[in-house]
Amino acid sequence: MKIISLYFRAWMAMIVCMSKPIHYAVAVVIKNAANPNEFLVVRRPESDPDLGGNWGFPAVTLKEGELPEQGAERACREKLHCNAKATRFLGVMHQKRNGYDIALMDIEMWLDGNELPDVRTATTKNTKYTDQKWSIDPMDLMPSAQHGSCCSSIFLNDCGLLDRSAWIASLEGSGVIG
Repeated sequence: MKIISLYFRAWMAMIVCMSKPIHYAVAVVIKNAANPNEFLVVRRPESDPDLGGNWGFPAVTLKEGELPEQGAERACREKLHCNAKATRFLGVMHQKRNGYDIALMDIEMWLDGNELPDVRTATTKNTKYTDQKWSIDPMDLMPSAQHGSCCSSIFLNDCGLLDRSAWIASLEGSGVIG
């Protein structure tokens, strides 16, 4: 996982020159040890201004000085009330939003022990997800990717279900976002 940290530092140095504030975030793709083809998806609250009601992956904005692996472990504790270990870097994406830009990476995680994730017992003070489910179908995430979800787009690209060049061109932003 040291490679993730080295890549992250280079990525931060490259993006730090942008004019709007940048939120560095990490999303976690939790894998089920009992069925390695399954991954956990969560539903965002309807009130979410960008992706309300969409399915995606649990995510957190990194705190000052926090490494991606640490943020991923915190996402599991705060958003899912479980512990997991980072195992694989899936990808990274930068996206323009109205008031800020987001730089997000997906990290694959495996659950520690017998704990099962549960969004209902989340201790987060930020976005609290309204539902969760185990899925084996990456296409469950296509609607959120089409609405601009970074974490879903990265995952689908890693699965080979999005054409990377077309995907990047479609996320260039619009006249509304700048």
